[in-house]
Amino acid sequence: MDGDRWGFEEAEDWEYEQLNTKSAPKPAEEPTEAFVGQDSGRVVAVLVSPDGEVMQVKLSPVWRQSVEPWDLPGRVRSAANAATMRALASSVERFDSTAPVTPVEPQAGAEESSLTSLDVQRLLDAVSEELDQFTERLAEVVDHRAQVQSAGGHVQGSAQRGQVLSLDIDPNWAGQARHSEIETELLEVLRGLHDRSAPGELAAGPSGSAISELMDLAADPRRLMRRLGMPD
Repeated sequence: MDGDRWGFEEAEDWEYEQLNTKSAPKPAEEPTEAFVGQDSGRVVAVLVSPDGEVMQVKLSPVWRQSVEPWDLPGRVRSAANAATMRALASSVERFDSTAPVTPVEPQAGAEESSLTSLDVQRLLDAVSEELDQFTERLAEVVDHRAQVQSAGGHVQGSAQRGQVLSLDIDPNWAGQARHSEIETELLEVLRGLHDRSAPGELAAGPSGSAISELMDLAADPRRLMRRLGMPD
């Protein structure tokens, strides 16, 4: 992928050079792996990292010749969601659910004391509490619509579960502002929406000391049976 042009073949070379030298900063170095989403008219391109974080927003140097300012929000939303879906699809492809599970070897000196029914109940209660805490934290992120407005006040939007639901851009401002100014405010809002609506580290699932202990026990059924006083 040509990181500078981003597939905007309709722009003349002199127009793109003029944009770079007069109005747009040099693009940041792209990460080793990134995903680009574009609208159907190739007016907007959005670059995201593998975890969906928005890295850059680019407008075609001649976007005003094919799109009215009030149509720009829909184009940006389409490009942003397309990039997010590409990153998500790649993440799913990399996850191999059929990979064999390596048996967990008990550590030297591992606890081998007997487990009473009271011990098991206490552990299950602790696990339930940790799961409730995880569910509550996750719901705060994914079950609520996040809203973000740019510092300049010209762009605002909403998102849920990492997907942009709405985007508003002041058409009067967009019709006359420099490309770099528009791209900067769009980047600010799209980044904020991702940070506030995507599960982030919570996507790895619930964790906690009780959950880890239960997983360790479940990973070695024979050891668990011995600790429960049951024959192998």
